[in-house]
Parts: sequence; structure tokens; C-alpha cells
Amino acid sequence: MLNRQSPLRFSLWVDGRTTRGQPVTTTTYRELIEEITLAEHLGFAGVWDTEHHGFDDGYLPAPFTFLAYLAARVQKMSLGTNIVLLPLWPIRLLAEEAAVLDVLSEGRFTLGLGLGYVQHEFATFGVDRRKRRNRMEDGVHYLRAAFKGEPVLDGYQGQPLPVTPQPAQGEHFPIYMGGASEPALERVARLADGFLAAVNYNPLDELKSQCELLQKHLEQHGRDIHNFPIVASMHMWVSDDPERDWETLLAPALAYQADVYARYGTDAEQPRPPATDPKKLSRQGLLVDTPENVVKRIREMQTHTPLTELCFWSHPPGVPHDAIMAHLERVAQRVLPAFKSA
Repeated sequence: MLNRQSPLRFSLWVDGRTTRGQPVTTTTYRELIEEITLAEHLGFAGVWDTEHHGFDDGYLPAPFTFLAYLAARVQKMSLGTNIVLLPLWPIRLLAEEAAVLDVLSEGRFTLGLGLGYVQHEFATFGVDRRKRRNRMEDGVHYLRAAFKGEPVLDGYQGQPLPVTPQPAQGEHFPIYMGGASEPALERVARLADGFLAAVNYNPLDELKSQCELLQKHLEQHGRDIHNFPIVASMHMWVSDDPERDWETLLAPALAYQADVYARYGTDAEQPRPPATDPKKLSRQGLLVDTPENVVKRIREMQTHTPLTELCFWSHPPGVPHDAIMAHLERVAQRVLPAFKSA
């Protein structure tokens, strides 16, 4: 699988969380905004946020509100959701939120969608989790019609009503989708305008495997993977002393993050997963390395996959704000220049 031979976009992935149950405060969001505005100044291309509800570390529950605020603070960066949990939303409300945000940002917004999986979220919103795939399929068709300006049949007494406003990007408003299983990748190939690939501890192998499946299904639908945006979302930390930063900053953050996802991803009737020991985590395979090695690894990903954008967790939970700001500077100075041209 050949790469696209085009400049690679670098973007931030944010979740607004604290760590270990500490409350979100005004400082939490102020520092996050400072990091994002610095990133725009440094030349990063975009920012993606994500959605969860009822997490005790303040995981961002209002992705559109956060991005609407950002739209007024950054002028060049693209904005996107990675991801919004479509099955939890009343579909008209989701369409309206997305359209307003696209207008506010003057066409800089991409709507990224996912199924969701957390038991308590579906129970809280009164949605049958078993129907989430049908809700996704129906929801995307609704959004396509709404963004084309077609009246949709959910109005008063069954009358069709338009969804307003229309997105600034009109009917070409982009909808990306996430997923890793083969059924999910078939759905991405059939319904989406781009792919949000979440890769964890072996980014190259995971991304390569997902892209191979995606390519198979895109071809079945008469589509070309080389004209299909692929955003790889992952951990990345650039350091002149990666072993030190791994032990003091990254391993504790990743262990905490893994514990939270495992805990909330386990249904109530199932046994609780054991805690993750940071000392047993390995940075081998992760993009936690020197600038030179990170550049080398990303180029290897480009060689084996048609990657268009690398989206990394910009603020791992628990890492101090000043360390995040310094890290963004390092990435901008020592990684981004290697990918500015094809």
C-alpha cells in the first residue's frame, strides 16, 4: 500500500479530563485553551475533541460547546469531533449543533462519529445499546439529507421540516467515522468521507491492518483509499530523554488512561479489571522517543499506509501544563519541519 506523497497534517486530540477523580475547574480549561492557541501559533493544523459522560475525571461531555468557544480563539486550525457518540443524540439536535458550529467556524469543522460502548451512558440517555448500529446507519442518512437542505420527516404532526442553518460547507460538509472491527470499517467505507483510526500500543501494525481492511471495503464500494482522508489518533511524546519522561510522565498517564477505559468499558455485571501497573508498561512500539526516532517511525507509517493526518493526545492526564507547552514547542521545532513537504 503506497503513501499519498503529500504533506502530513499534525493535529491535537483533547478530552478535557483531569486525573484520578480531581474536579475540572476553570484552570483546567484555561490551560487547555492556552495549549491549543500555542499550537496554532506553532503551525499545528487542527484540533479534535471527544465525548464521554459520567466519567469522574471530567471527560469532556460537551464537545460542540468546547469547539464553538475554540472557533473564536483560533483562526486557522481546523476543528473536529473525534468522536461524537451519535447513538446517544437526538439526531436533529446533533445536525443543528454541527451546522451551527460549521457556520461559526466559517467552514473549518469536521463531524467525526462513533458508536459508543459504555453501558452507563446508554442507560443514562435511555438508548438501547443493542440498537446503536441501526441508529448510526439511520443517523448518517438523516445528516446527509439535512446538510443537503432536504426537509426531514420528524416535524410537527409528521410534517417535514428543514434543519437550519445550513453548514457553511453546504452538502459537502465532511462526516468522518471511527471503528476498528471489520463491520465498522465496512460502514466507514460505505457511509463516511474519512476514517478516524484510533491506534494504541503498536501504531504501525494496527494502522496497517485497519487500512488493509478499509481498502478492501472501499474498493467494493467503488472508492479509492488514496482519495479518502485517514486520521491516525495515537500517543506521541517527543523527548531528548524519552526513558526519563516515560517513567515520570507518560507511563503513569497511560496506565491511568487504560484503567479508566477498562473500568468504564466493563459492564456492571462483569468482574472489575485489575489495575494497570505503570512499571509493567513498555514504551516499545509507541511514539515516545527522540525527535529523530519519532520522525523515522512516522515516515515508516507513511510508507506503509496512506496516512493524511497524525492526531495525538496533546495533554495526557496528569502531565503538568508547563510540560505540555514545552512538548508542543519540541514537536513544532523538531518534528513538523520534516513533514512540511512531500
